Amino acid sequence: MKKDITVATFGFVIMLVIMRFNGMALVTPISPRAIIDLEFADTPQRVAALLSHWDLTSVKMNIWLDFVFIASYVYFLFVMAERFSLKWREDHFMRQVGLFLSRASIVAGMFDVVENLLMLQTIAGNYTTLSLQLTFYCAAFKFILIGAVFLYFIVSVPAGIKR
Repeated sequence: MKKDITVATFGFVIMLVIMRFNGMALVTPISPRAIIDLEFADTPQRVAALLSHWDLTSVKMNIWLDFVFIASYVYFLFVMAERFSLKWREDHFMRQVGLFLSRASIVAGMFDVVENLLMLQTIAGNYTTLSLQLTFYCAAFKFILIGAVFLYFIVSVPAGIKR
């Protein structure tokens, strides 16, 4: 289990640094959040504004790298949520929450994969208002699930210290 945590954490941190470095090319005055601005661009006008300020090669590279990042963060969240769940008593509700959230990290990754595929279509010019809204909701649900897992980590730290 310790080896899994080390590998998961190392892979996650390395990919986080790579994504942060790669994403800097997408930071502009109209896109301070880089690729996240495209994830939440729910109108054709917003997409056009973003793409007019970005190099499409950089956008594509960022999205393709994100597929590797997805694997790293899903593995990290899965392993850590499962590990934190073991810090709670076997009959405690929070243990079940942790096991549920470890599986929810996989769902977050699936939302992210769909979101990336939709964004690849968007930057190729193949999009509709519906596909932009679907991209938006995939991103929103992904971040909600990831946020729930990190909130679980924060709440679980005291349980881990006690054991």
